Order: sequence, then C-alpha cells, then structure tokens
Amino acid sequence: MAAAEKLTYSITPGDWFRGNLLVPTFGITAEAARKYRDRGVWLEGKHFRRDPLGMYVYNRQAITDWMGGKV
Repeated sequence: MAAAEKLTYSITPGDWFRGNLLVPTFGITAEAARKYRDRGVWLEGKHFRRDPLGMYVYNRQAITDWMGGKV
C-alpha cells in the first residue's frame, strides 16, 4: 500500500470575493472588515459591495492598494 499523499491547496480569489477569504488572503477578520465598512475606511463600490444575494463581497485589487498605502 502506498503512503498517503499530502494535498496542498492554493486559493487565488477573483476580482470580487466573499468575506470568508479575507483572512487567508489579507489576514483581515470579519469584525475588522465590518469596522472598515462602518467607519467609511472602505468605500462601497470600491472596496466592497453586496452581491445579488445581499452578501458582502470585496475587491481584491482595491484592498491590496489600500494596504499598500495607495488611496
């Protein structure tokens, strides 16, 4: 019997992605994202929006730019 292989997954989010990928992608928790939205740090339509199901989705490039100091 062959030894079990270890599988490694790599996830690359698309342009807009749901909040469950904020932690593995940026290290940003759901609570931190809520505060950024509520305080106006992240702008609706630029950093986040709601999808057709009413769930928040986030823009990967806009958040990358924000984290890098680009406004």
